[in-house]
Amino acid sequence: MRQTELIDNLIIDVFKNSRDNFVSGQTLSNKIKVSRAAVWKHIEGLRKRGYVIDSIPSKGYRLVEIPDRMSPDEIKGSIKTGIIGKDLLFFDEVDSTNDIAMDSGAKGAAEGLVVLAEGQSHGKGRMGRTWVSPKYVNLYVSILLRPDISPPHAPVLTMMAALATAQAITDVTGLETMIKWPNDILVDRKKVSGILTEMNAEQERINYVVIGIGINVNMKNGDFPENLRMPATSLLGCTGKRVDRMNLLCTLIETLERDYEDLRNKGVMSIFERWCKRCDILGRHINVSLQGEVITGVAEDFTPEGGLIIRLDWRKKRVIYAGDVSII
Repeated sequence: MRQTELIDNLIIDVFKNSRDNFVSGQTLSNKIKVSRAAVWKHIEGLRKRGYVIDSIPSKGYRLVEIPDRMSPDEIKGSIKTGIIGKDLLFFDEVDSTNDIAMDSGAKGAAEGLVVLAEGQSHGKGRMGRTWVSPKYVNLYVSILLRPDISPPHAPVLTMMAALATAQAITDVTGLETMIKWPNDILVDRKKVSGILTEMNAEQERINYVVIGIGINVNMKNGDFPENLRMPATSLLGCTGKRVDRMNLLCTLIETLERDYEDLRNKGVMSIFERWCKRCDILGRHINVSLQGEVITGVAEDFTPEGGLIIRLDWRKKRVIYAGDVSII
């Protein structure tokens, strides 16, 4: 263990033994046998790692909140699956979990690899957007799959991930979730999760697929950027209490594996029919923003490949496979 980490742990132990009382800098210095300047330096380091520590000149320091951290050993010991999650890459922070999973797929990594990070510096959303990814509060996970389906049916994997994510959130929190075409999970019409699927394929076969899932878990509503394209919230914002990220992660991976087994054993329609029931867009008047174009019409149906069928008027229909939908 590094010296810095050792001193940090000693400071945390002193705080825990203080029973929420303030501890003076001199007391910390005496107990840990470092200078008061070193105590202050380590306190600042702990704050940067997510520890909430109050300080009052006449009283000293008090530990208010310990950051919610996950560990790879705990994750591996908690997940009960046969494929997804058997191999795990865990990081404190990366550019993008999807990028690492795609690179791993190109290098021959086995199906079911899970790439998990506490934070992302360049989290990826659809259509080149950025997924805001602060550390220690949310879930950022990418799953590598090698499905035996043809490329035209690849969108069903996004449907499968959306179903699993929506169900996992409901199972853990009790919140009612809906799927907004094509890949957003909503609670009370606010976005709590998004999915980005990337693929390496040839004309006749899929080599591998990476499903990236981001869930806003314990992020405070005031921390969301103001320029988001649609209202966003977190599970904390919806429930008013912190959600156990480890429990949510394990539930998500186990639910995703069950749905993947359904896809492999029962076919595309087993996912498609359930996904349609969870979408609340059908029959609504909508605008769909495409690159350089806005389509207005009624969301009439979906294709088994995940396309949205829009009735423009009584004679014309149009099928689109990607775009930003807003309900009129």
